[in-house]
Amino acid sequence: MSLSNASFWVSAKPSISSTFPQNPKPLLFPIPLHNGGSRSSSIPKVHCGIRELRERIDSIKNIQKITEAMKLVAVAKVRRAQEAVINGRPFSETLVEVLYDINERLQFEDIDVPLTNVRPVKKVALVSITSDQGLCGGFNNGIIKKVENRITDLEKLGLDYTVVSVGKKGNSYFSCRPNFHVDKFIEAGSFPTTKEAQTIADNVFSLFLSEEVDKVELVYTKFLSLIRFSPVIHTLLPLSPKGKVVDVNGNSVDAFEDEFLGLQLRKGS
Repeated sequence: MSLSNASFWVSAKPSISSTFPQNPKPLLFPIPLHNGGSRSSSIPKVHCGIRELRERIDSIKNIQKITEAMKLVAVAKVRRAQEAVINGRPFSETLVEVLYDINERLQFEDIDVPLTNVRPVKKVALVSITSDQGLCGGFNNGIIKKVENRITDLEKLGLDYTVVSVGKKGNSYFSCRPNFHVDKFIEAGSFPTTKEAQTIADNVFSLFLSEEVDKVELVYTKFLSLIRFSPVIHTLLPLSPKGKVVDVNGNSVDAFEDEFLGLQLRKGS
């Protein structure tokens, strides 16, 4: 505390010759000293006894117990989510293998399947998968950035696009930016079921079969570990025997990091 803001207690002690001998106790009165100091800069005095300190300590301990309980709940949720991803990984990997085998068989069989119709690409549908809640690091930001980068690549090729946004975070982001062409907003819920998946599939298939779009790409997050995940692009349609789709000028429009194309190239090597 500075000298200018301090208050000194001055003792006025009566002498022997005082005219008030009946009051020998000293008189205490404060004399504030102001040496050009400002009252606004004075430090407020906090009066806190032992009882108040103990109450504050007990309050902090209670908060610590609550946060520890929240931590245990969060750890349990993360473990359940991790188990769900790991248990579903064999299914997703097997599905990719099946798609690859279908493409291989189509090279030798004359089958008219609408989902395998390859036509010059003029418009691409991007299915963006985001979460419904935040506080998950760069999960949603990575997906949104991947979609924006893919849109930039398509525009450089002179191709049109549309976005099918799945998840509240992606819906909120794209709905506030009218410069993006969004075909539909879909909310999958915290625990997606086959019903929600069927809704997404019906919307995507209708876009492709009606020739509104010539290619469908899925943008999602690939789980690597609890602290590592990577946004990737996966071609859904068409099921091309060659694994490549080109525009009207014969230029490939496949994303460089396309997982399905990468699988075909690895198996073809």
